[in-house]
Amino acid sequence: MAIQNARSLTFFLVLVLFLALCITQAAAQIGGGTGYFEITSFPSGASVYFDGTYQGTTPVTVPVSVTGTPTHTIRVTKSGYMEWTQTYDGNPFEGETIHISATLQPVPGGDKGYYSIYSSPSGASVYFDGSYKGTTPLTVTVSTTGTPGHTIRLVLSGYQEWSSYQPGNPGEGETLYVTATLQPVQTYGSITVTSSPSGATAILDGAQTQSTPCTFNNVLPGTHTIQVSKSGYQLWSTTTTVSAGLNTQVYASLSPIQPATGSIYVSSVPTGASVYVDGTYYGPAPQLASGLSPGYHQVRISLSGFQDWIGSVLVESGATTRVTQTLSVGPTPTPVPGTGSVSIHSTPAGADVYLDNVYMGITPLTLPSVTPGTHTVLLTLQGYSNWEATIAVQRDLQTPVEATLSASPTPLPTKAGLSGPLAVLGIGILALFFLGRRR
Repeated sequence: MAIQNARSLTFFLVLVLFLALCITQAAAQIGGGTGYFEITSFPSGASVYFDGTYQGTTPVTVPVSVTGTPTHTIRVTKSGYMEWTQTYDGNPFEGETIHISATLQPVPGGDKGYYSIYSSPSGASVYFDGSYKGTTPLTVTVSTTGTPGHTIRLVLSGYQEWSSYQPGNPGEGETLYVTATLQPVQTYGSITVTSSPSGATAILDGAQTQSTPCTFNNVLPGTHTIQVSKSGYQLWSTTTTVSAGLNTQVYASLSPIQPATGSIYVSSVPTGASVYVDGTYYGPAPQLASGLSPGYHQVRISLSGFQDWIGSVLVESGATTRVTQTLSVGPTPTPVPGTGSVSIHSTPAGADVYLDNVYMGITPLTLPSVTPGTHTVLLTLQGYSNWEATIAVQRDLQTPVEATLSASPTPLPTKAGLSGPLAVLGIGILALFFLGRRR
């Protein structure tokens, strides 16, 4: 009997140990590792305290032991907002993430107000008075006594930029709501322009110009105006519609007109800039370009050290169109290391410049990167004798060239031009000789 009882006790102990092992293995499968709490807030950037320990600012992820104490206290704080607290019972499983979101409420009263900014779709970058604040939805805190009036700009890839000006400031504890509906970025179409005769100037919406046949790319969908002009022909104009992703064909049949001209008077600030009309040099500004056919002409104003100005100017028959432009300072060209520069001026200006028989431009002109050594400078200008000089360029130095051009001498009459009068004079002398003999 005692032996039987001992065997029963032994079996019972083995069974208890087996069950304990199974429970331990099951617990190891369910827990026994690390889980996570992901804590976010609106607005973001709030301080997070997890079980009394500071963990960073939202959004933040806190790792916890899955077998640790299963009760946690989460506290979220942010200046200008009421404290948010929550007690969470339980732990995540191994590898599991539990999401906690805190919506903070502004502190009532005080000297702070708020802008609550939303967008559709959300996730747009918010620039408040030019400073990046985060992504929508977002609440921005401002001083009620600060500078009144604020600019809000939203940027989201694939959508048009949105901006709004908010006058004044919110009151103490007041929240002003701003909602932006973002518009998708429009895709583009194109316009192909052909003309008879070809080689005409096509103008898109009074701005872009090309020579026919041509294609205007990256044109926004909608209605656009096409004008086609050519010297000796009437100005042709039409309105056409462009659809996204499609090409619109425009054909212009130009009608000849009787010759009639107008002129363009160009002035610049500073003065002395070179004036070109349709690629032809007319002289330094202020300058009158006359004898131009009615229609649009391309005007270019160029001055060394300043950015070129290029525009399309309409010329009307018998009229003078005035163009006045203030030139913007251009970027200073970066010289190539180990070279020098040459500054060339001429009196009068507008002479063609050749360096070592290579055309370089029109005076006044600065050549930023010239190899050190001896070079030949040649200046030519219609109505003036050619001017030529040999210069020595030194490394990292600027060589000035000042040329005074001499007017070409008036050509003397040729022998052929005198043969007619001499022949007449000879005939007259012979006639007098014969008359004298008869007497």
